[in-house]
Amino acid sequence: MSGSANVNSTDALRRFAAAVAVFQDEARSCLQMLDGQLRQIMLWLEQDRPLYWKREIEHCMREMNEARVRLHQCRMRRTGDFRPSCIEEVKALEQAKRAMEFAQQQIPVVKRWHIEVSHEGNEFRGRSSQLAQTVERDIPHLLAMLAAAAERLESYAAILAPPPLEVRETERENPS
Repeated sequence: MSGSANVNSTDALRRFAAAVAVFQDEARSCLQMLDGQLRQIMLWLEQDRPLYWKREIEHCMREMNEARVRLHQCRMRRTGDFRPSCIEEVKALEQAKRAMEFAQQQIPVVKRWHIEVSHEGNEFRGRSSQLAQTVERDIPHLLAMLAAAAERLESYAAILAPPPLEVRETERENPS
């Protein structure tokens, strides 16, 4: 490195080091929080959602079977030559079928999202590992360098400088 730092205050170096330490703590905290959220999402897609949609399919099957039974019972009711239209029962069966189809469609959707989130999670971990490495390895090194520089500057400032040349000449001429 060339050039000079032109440091006027070791306190400024110490304040900068303190700000870097605060950044290190905040960055560590953010990385941990993001990693935790990613694990939570992965767990949700891997375990929670497949079980939810499996239960939902079972629920829809029960609803569909009940709707079929109600439709069958409605069609079997006759009063003389009068046959009921059973419109409500037909609509209920159609709605139960649509709900079943929707629930069945969600299983591959959840699998696709799990794969996609896994890929994106790996990408995130790869990129964030560079920041984590900086936070865990480079920042402590920087803090040590700043502390050493502040100590060296303070010890340098503590050395008494010889008086200027003019003062030495006047002391020689007028010894007390």
